[in-house]
Amino acid sequence: MEDAQNESYLLVQITDSHLFMDESTELLGMNCQESFMDVVELVKEHENKIDAVLCTGDISQDASLEAYQRFAAKLDELEAPQLWIPGNHDLLENMIKVLGSKHSALKKTLRLGNWGVVMLNSCLEGSIFGMLSPGEQAFLDKELIAFQAENRHIIIALHHNPVPVNAEWLQHHSLQNPADFFELVDGIKNLKCVIFGHIHQDFKVSRNNVLMLGAPSTSIQFHPEHNYFSLDKENPGYRWLNLHADGTMSTGVRRVIGKKYKLNLSSQSY
Repeated sequence: MEDAQNESYLLVQITDSHLFMDESTELLGMNCQESFMDVVELVKEHENKIDAVLCTGDISQDASLEAYQRFAAKLDELEAPQLWIPGNHDLLENMIKVLGSKHSALKKTLRLGNWGVVMLNSCLEGSIFGMLSPGEQAFLDKELIAFQAENRHIIIALHHNPVPVNAEWLQHHSLQNPADFFELVDGIKNLKCVIFGHIHQDFKVSRNNVLMLGAPSTSIQFHPEHNYFSLDKENPGYRWLNLHADGTMSTGVRRVIGKKYKLNLSSQSY
């Protein structure tokens, strides 16, 4: 057995796949089923012995059972535990129907060695923007207390970005009560990283020595600098995270290369 002091764990973040009931349906010109499958193949090519796949929302564009079924079936090829949280386009009820109420993908915490992962539901039904409900805040507080008592390094995952990004239009769609979130997490010495989807782009800033990480979508990409809705020419991708026993971590993104996707770059919304 590998020396515990040298243990490391590999997480893969898959986000914003926007799959449809009909797998031939396009989103702003892109076939999201095709791009999602390409990204999973990319993961299979580059990542070995994945300890967990964190699915951070907007799995489906139309919240259809068929979309969730195809998503789960393709991710099963990675032979790794999955943890799902909904995005603003998802319907948790249908996710549960596909997975079953006791399926491990609906678990909201994960323990890997001396690391702990908390999955948060930041969705408010009927809204594009995010909110952490009082119940979700209480859940987070409870898990943070437990992980601290166990002396674990901590990662938090949610769909909506709790920190500003450069594209101003996305701020209207971000987590709308970030102060409540940071009131709970500020001062948690073992908190190492907060990851999120929703912004469809590679994003990395440090806040109070905690990494705030956005990830590429497996579908369309949003331009990271424009203040109005705008698509980016970057290809779909995913984020990987290597967690080390001493509390350090490394991370990066990988994108599909050598392929040009059909995309309507003149689109003004979706």
